[in-house]
Amino acid sequence: MSKFNFRQHFVALDVPPMLAQTCLADLDGDGALEYIIGQRFGTLYWYKCHAPDQWTRHIVGQDSPSDVGCIALDVTGDGRLDVIAGGVWYRNTGEYSQPFERHVFDGRLEAVHDIAAADIDGDGRPEIITMSDKNDLRWYKIPADPAGAWQHQVIGPAVHAGVAVGDLDGDGDLDIVRTNVWFENVKGDGSQWQVRPIGPNTYPPEDFRPRFAFDGVRAVVCDMNGNGRNDVVFCDAEIPGGQVWWMENLDGVGHYWKRHDICRPTVPRRGALHSLHVGELDGDGDLDVFSCEMEWVRGDATPRFFIWENLDGVGGAWQEHVIFDGNLGGHEAVVGDVTGNGWPDIIAKPWQPHPDNALGGQMFILFLENLGIN
Repeated sequence: MSKFNFRQHFVALDVPPMLAQTCLADLDGDGALEYIIGQRFGTLYWYKCHAPDQWTRHIVGQDSPSDVGCIALDVTGDGRLDVIAGGVWYRNTGEYSQPFERHVFDGRLEAVHDIAAADIDGDGRPEIITMSDKNDLRWYKIPADPAGAWQHQVIGPAVHAGVAVGDLDGDGDLDIVRTNVWFENVKGDGSQWQVRPIGPNTYPPEDFRPRFAFDGVRAVVCDMNGNGRNDVVFCDAEIPGGQVWWMENLDGVGHYWKRHDICRPTVPRRGALHSLHVGELDGDGDLDVFSCEMEWVRGDATPRFFIWENLDGVGGAWQEHVIFDGNLGGHEAVVGDVTGNGWPDIIAKPWQPHPDNALGGQMFILFLENLGIN
């Protein structure tokens, strides 16, 4: 029996397929997290949790240009969190019975998969990082009047997914990870970037090699072993048999890396992973890892949700816990304390449902309520 204790609920069942843009944020300013979700190139919604099995749906806005990524950020500085998806941001007016105000900051930005907010130029204010394999990897400066066009600077060429942000060379500014390389913020102001290798992803199996299968899908910058140097956790792209691992920053400046596997290939073959969370999940003060299998790129068994427990506290030994095995998969799952009990909950949905899932092929938004450690 796993030490982790989650209870299954549904946020909603009447939802469209190809839901991709997800995040958790306090949109209405009441101190609790809301769930934001959007259909690929479609409508963005937000769900208010009144109880684990009681949610109300509101509309963020229409016509999102984003493929997958979205984030919540106070764009205007008025104290309310707005929502950014692709080249569009939605202004939170505080009138929650109405959709947010839609503003286009770059109408030529196409099919964004990854988006992040971080202070790239060191001015104390966040910038927006986007990656689309139809454009490039770039960052945007939010102007004083954000209702107009935003100027961008190119960081480097894009791959399909795998952006993360953090200081990898210990010089105090923020660098950018892009799956199998990282870009050094040479001058600390985002004006010059030096590409540096990290290490390869898992090569996709012979029976599944679409273009997007060759690059990791998610990355997280963190200090896994507590030595004061930032490392990177990765999960593979949407491939059967996907793995999770962390790359140890051996010299503290990101020039030498060592791979440590968190989960290895299994029999039956694991399904594709398109979610990654690294954080404190069992209350012992170190970093654990969460992911879940998809329904769309299925393994050789029904999909499951996993937590890998950091047994030694430094990422050298891991124990796999199956925390949900209900024949429902997850894509772009998010983790956060929604109920306010001090334990991180999980919200997930499929990209597209499998016809043989537990709901007979129906779409869903799944809420796993964290009841604490057994």
